[in-house]
Amino acid sequence: MSFSDKVILVTGAGSGIGKGIAIHFARLSAKLSLIDSNSENLNSVAQECENISKMKVFKVFTDITVRDDIKNAVNDTVRHFGTINVLMNCAEIGSRVGIFSPNLMTIMEKIIAVNLKAAIAFTHYAADSLIENKGNVINIASLFASTVIKEALPYSVSKAGLVHFTRCAALELADKGVRVNCISPGPVRSNMVLGEFETKEENDRHWETWAKEAPLKHLVTEDEVAELAEFLASNKARSVTGTDYIIDCGWSVQKC
Repeated sequence: MSFSDKVILVTGAGSGIGKGIAIHFARLSAKLSLIDSNSENLNSVAQECENISKMKVFKVFTDITVRDDIKNAVNDTVRHFGTINVLMNCAEIGSRVGIFSPNLMTIMEKIIAVNLKAAIAFTHYAADSLIENKGNVINIASLFASTVIKEALPYSVSKAGLVHFTRCAALELADKGVRVNCISPGPVRSNMVLGEFETKEENDRHWETWAKEAPLKHLVTEDEVAELAEFLASNKARSVTGTDYIIDCGWSVQKC
């Protein structure tokens, strides 16, 4: 499938699922606008995408917790390419805090700002362009929007909000020809929901445990998430909107 005539804006493109999606769509010859708050990571991913697609990537290093910076990133993308066909809201952060953590509210505000409010703002500011070309939005949520684990309260709440925002936006934009969908991955190795570990060995043990606990006995990969995003972004999903696609190696089945 080719996306050579499509402009795709990817937030959180410097790492994790956002990086995987950016690279995947570079292989599909999409015109990319990549957004991230880490300039080193962003430059590295942009270079990798350019090496693949042989096309110049438009990149914006910005703080997506600042409303005007989001508005500028969207407007700059439209000025550069003329439009936005697909908005991929992938930016996220997580932290190991729970209801009794003394810094809960400070961390909660930061995570909500990145994981939820930024996605709403990007959609808001990109809406006119998306309506103009009957584009679509894909939000990256999480299995933990609907499955509870300990000490992931802000992350889980932010992702639950993102899933419901997807439904609200899908309904409001449907008569404008714009589709809005959500992907909720289970544990993805690069997606450090539970925070950083002190050693590589501890990190590896963590992911091995997640894999063993999944019914399919393996972890979701970034490529698999990107392939699902490809389907939802394409005309093959022209009748699909307001959905939350769970891709989790069976985690949600055993948690029912």
